[in-house]
Amino acid sequence: MLISEQEKDFWSARGMSPAERMHTVAGLDNAVQSAFEVGAAQREWLRKDLDKVPKSTPLIVFSHSPLYKLYRPWNFWTDDAEDVQALLHRFDRVTVLHGHTHQVLTNRIGNIQFHGMLSTAWPWPYAPQGMPALTVQMNRPNPFDSNDGLGDGTIAVHPDGLVDMLYGLWNRNPMQVKASYLSSGGKSDIPVAPTLASY
Repeated sequence: MLISEQEKDFWSARGMSPAERMHTVAGLDNAVQSAFEVGAAQREWLRKDLDKVPKSTPLIVFSHSPLYKLYRPWNFWTDDAEDVQALLHRFDRVTVLHGHTHQVLTNRIGNIQFHGMLSTAWPWPYAPQGMPALTVQMNRPNPFDSNDGLGDGTIAVHPDGLVDMLYGLWNRNPMQVKASYLSSGGKSDIPVAPTLASY
């Protein structure tokens, strides 16, 4: 593994050997490490910041981890998600854009709409217990093609705070999740399901 001088200095200052470093990095996304949580201090900051905002203001929240509880064994989970959601529930329109799961996810809890973004790194499989109800499942990437299932996305924010998401799947047709799909509870503008074989 090649690392920069800055990285060497960073890890050396912590007194870690290369093997210790790799053990730590390998554990960043498993149940051995701390679970995600926003924490009391950040929730209090958010509460104070949102107290100044009228409830009719559309909110867009960016989060690394999903701000709901999807699948704890893979850390697709935020321990204090309900507390954060409680701070957002008074607003008419809330959209949360998150990463971490490396997959297309679409969820709605009350007035909060959640969109999981793709990654340019290998996508995770979907969690064994299933997906949020409004998710249109992308096909499982081909494990023999290191670029399959990767992608990026664009977000168009409407004046009402809802968003249209376009997932640009490399080597595949793009997927679109429209604001009207979520606002209708999945009854209109249903995204086209992928047709490629799933591995």
